[in-house]
Amino acid sequence: MFERIEKNGVAIYRSTILEDAAHGFSTREGGVSTGALRSLNVGEGRGDDDGRVAENRARFARACGFGDRRVIFARQIHSPRIEYVTPSNADADFECDGFLTDAPGVPIAVKSADCVPILLYEPGAGVAAAVHAGWRGTAAGIAGVAVERMCRLGAKRDRIRAAIGPSICAGCFEVGDDFPDRFADIASTSPHHRMRVGAAGMISDFISRGGDGVLRCDLQSINERLLVLCGVHQRCIDVAGICTKERGGEFYSHRRDGDARGVMASAIMI
Repeated sequence: MFERIEKNGVAIYRSTILEDAAHGFSTREGGVSTGALRSLNVGEGRGDDDGRVAENRARFARACGFGDRRVIFARQIHSPRIEYVTPSNADADFECDGFLTDAPGVPIAVKSADCVPILLYEPGAGVAAAVHAGWRGTAAGIAGVAVERMCRLGAKRDRIRAAIGPSICAGCFEVGDDFPDRFADIASTSPHHRMRVGAAGMISDFISRGGDGVLRCDLQSINERLLVLCGVHQRCIDVAGICTKERGGEFYSHRRDGDARGVMASAIMI
């Protein structure tokens, strides 16, 4: 179950499925950014002052329980690429859409503003991952890649817990008529075999045309299905069911606001 909490004015969401790990999914509330980026924008390169972004990230880290530790972010590229983070490489300039770590005290994070953020943790092995799944990353099977990478570090797939955070809902994610073919093309080259094999079923089940004739895609459910296909128990998956586009006062949304907006963070630390 997802719960909204506030710490020193910073509002975040937490999942009870990840209660053994410090973590949080940010909102846009409690920061120092102004104008269209008001107020907890954690994204650089959006026209915000770097000092304000740094302060927002620090406030978010403290709200998550990370203390004064620096949260690790990457330049995201809508890919299935996941980087392994340790204290020795934490200062690297990462270009990827997910992080993996088995090092205590290393907060890893992804950014989003409608895309699906997923935090994963296996308490027995002490392995955590953070994933940014836009539609391209979803089609490429990045959630499945994260599970396999966790297992290589000793995680047991039936002990992995996953929280799928606030993101655009199926009712709001309108797509073009060519979208199923584009999704299938990316899925066909996914590095994860479960996505390659299961893509047709996901397209038929989660990309559908409504009574208004508009085609829509349910990214949250596709990622949930992939996690189950990878061996994660359904009872160990928590889906926020919160739409970022619908809640303008609480979340940034690319579909709603275009480029004139900030981004949220989703982070976890062992």
